[in-house]
Amino acid sequence: MIVILWILEIIVGILLVISVLLQVRGGDAGAFFGGTQSIFGPRGPTTILEKMTYGLIGAFFIITLLISKLSSSERIAPTQEIPSAPSPEEVLPESVTK
Repeated sequence: MIVILWILEIIVGILLVISVLLQVRGGDAGAFFGGTQSIFGPRGPTTILEKMTYGLIGAFFIITLLISKLSSSERIAPTQEIPSAPSPEEVLPESVTK
């Protein structure tokens, strides 16, 4: 199950990177180079690519949480009694202990 989630995570991650790189910002030079008007100003209708990007972000987040939950629950071992260490008399020969 966790292997399928990892494969799905990789596929969604690649699609997310592609969808972000395909988005076009018309004349936007970025927030540090005078592009703050486009960040805070009115925007046009959202495109299908933008909606797909938001969906991929949500899917990536949910899959990551599932992987985290499943992998942490698999690591918890059942409680077992730890055997005690043998005493020196049991390990060493009699000539050394005397």
